[in-house]
Amino acid sequence: MKTQTLPTVRVFAPEQWGEVDRFANLHVETYKFSDTDKRAVAGVGNHFQKAITLQALAVKLRPGLDVEREQLEERGYTPAFNSHELSTVIEASILELYSSLDCTAKVLHTVYGHGSRSFPKSTRKLFCNYDKVTGSFPDELKEVFRTADWYDGLRYLRDELTHLATGSCSLDHKTGVVSYMHMGMKLRGQVYIIEDIFTWLAETSSKLNSFLGAVFLVLNSTLKSTLVQQVCGFVEGRLLMRYLNPTEPLTFNSGKCFAYQWFEKPENPTCPFVEHCGAYQRKMPPGNPVVD
Repeated sequence: MKTQTLPTVRVFAPEQWGEVDRFANLHVETYKFSDTDKRAVAGVGNHFQKAITLQALAVKLRPGLDVEREQLEERGYTPAFNSHELSTVIEASILELYSSLDCTAKVLHTVYGHGSRSFPKSTRKLFCNYDKVTGSFPDELKEVFRTADWYDGLRYLRDELTHLATGSCSLDHKTGVVSYMHMGMKLRGQVYIIEDIFTWLAETSSKLNSFLGAVFLVLNSTLKSTLVQQVCGFVEGRLLMRYLNPTEPLTFNSGKCFAYQWFEKPENPTCPFVEHCGAYQRKMPPGNPVVD
């Protein structure tokens, strides 16, 4: 019987990190967050990625509107199941975008809000009153909030969709543009309509992504020059690790290898990256890790 070998997996890929990822991976020695706070840190990126995944699913569901058009032409009616599915996925994406904002506000409150009565706990109040926050809340972050002109529209949708039934999507057969409508919402006294829902989602997601990047760029500037343990990957089921300084530029070669203490032993599988890894060339001496 052939022995199964566990695969080699690379986990450390800082070239793919944004500012949110960098903070999520490297904040642990600067901020001793509670379990709830840690969930908020993870939630920023997780909710945003869910929103993007749902948008990709919405694109896959989009051809279902063509099916309903054919049903109307052939039968004179359609049950609109496809439109309902598409609308549900789109609304779920909108809620996930706002959840990413909620988690961001919680992280900011944890970092800057302790002992400050002027720092609101709610996302809505923070966006309305960021200029009134005193204490250590930096002006750079206030400016980031000041430019978030997309927030009110996203907040309105989130508030309404939390309690309303599902809206509907319609296809313009001439242009191919998909609009979104909700009879339970009003905009300037008229039924709420987003004329091009896919463009709106893409633009809102892009603006939110820029907002998150700007916020966490500031948060990353607060990280201390202290070593943080980072998982590099796995080789035959064994853990590979290195130590990083969060204040230094990050590449795959950053930091100092810690796992060499076991994978250099002849009876153990070696790290597959040793020949090209700068961290291995800067091995961490045995004992308690310290910054140079």
